[in-house]
Amino acid sequence: MNVTDLRDELTSHADDLGAAPDFRAGVAGRVRRTRRRRAAAACAATLAVAAVAAGVVTGTGRPAPAVPAGPPTSSASAAPMIGADGMPYRAVPDAPGDVVKDGLRYRAKVADDTLAVGFIGDPGQAQASLIWEPTTTHVSFGASCYLPGLSPDEASKYMVSVGLEGGKDGVFGRQCSGERPSERDLPSGGIPGEPGQGWDALTVGKAARLRVRLVDAKTMRPATVEGVQLSGAVYELGSEQPVRDPSGKTVASLPDVVEHQGYRYELIGLQAEPLASWHDLTSGVPAGISLFTWGSAGGDLPGSGTAESGIRLSGLPSGAEVRPYGSWGTAPAPDGSDHTVTVTTVGKRPDQGTGFLALYRLEH
Repeated sequence: MNVTDLRDELTSHADDLGAAPDFRAGVAGRVRRTRRRRAAAACAATLAVAAVAAGVVTGTGRPAPAVPAGPPTSSASAAPMIGADGMPYRAVPDAPGDVVKDGLRYRAKVADDTLAVGFIGDPGQAQASLIWEPTTTHVSFGASCYLPGLSPDEASKYMVSVGLEGGKDGVFGRQCSGERPSERDLPSGGIPGEPGQGWDALTVGKAARLRVRLVDAKTMRPATVEGVQLSGAVYELGSEQPVRDPSGKTVASLPDVVEHQGYRYELIGLQAEPLASWHDLTSGVPAGISLFTWGSAGGDLPGSGTAESGIRLSGLPSGAEVRPYGSWGTAPAPDGSDHTVTVTTVGKRPDQGTGFLALYRLEH
């Protein structure tokens, strides 16, 4: 499960949000939002999109994007809306550095993640190169593949693959679709490398070149489909907090800031517990609105299962939810939620891995 589930956003009309009252001593406590470790580099970074028609996009030097952003999609005076999950929602206006084309967009900034380089291809363009100079080895990849006119079964025979040029295989892939993306904002989500360690194929300050291309899903060989539209992006990640197992090894990394439906939330509490010696994790819910990220990671956890086996979250209006061992995600806590959220195990527990519960609240 990738941390891509941690995107999207919250509301400026939330009540004052106090610190969570019930985090256990020794594990709880507010995590002060850290200054982004690459702030100096990110301040200088804007997106470059060069020679898209030739299939080459570069982030070096960060000139303005070839496709200018359109007018803002919302204004500060717009009345806040409520999403289907009961959480506040607002559209995020276009900003300098966004890549915007054909009604799709890669945002220049998502939470504390910064777009290093990205492209939205022309119809029929079956591959492109992304070139940038990394300021960190902690990155995520985004990619999408639209095959107009193909049925779901036909489109599923193809994938978009992302990998270093010169490498044998891609490090990230996504299945193609015969329908345009349902949302304007294209996601990232593929995070290479070991948790908390970054991607060792990158060197800070040394130009990197990624290849984004259409491939056959069975053979992984390059393919061509009339009218195909690909997109790809590299985001440099903001600061994160590690989730560690009993040996001190990092098994997952959670961002200090996430977005939900247009609003930013900051991490204020994080608990973790070995699955082999499990004790339930319990958190107070601040007044107003918040988010919980919860699940388990580490070892050889299967990442699959049923409602009878896994990590269970209870205490939210949406009801209890069970996630398979080896996966995690985010659950909203709208205004009026219960005062306590509990994470426990269901069914037989693995003898390895770590369960965790993190609390985010609206950023002030």
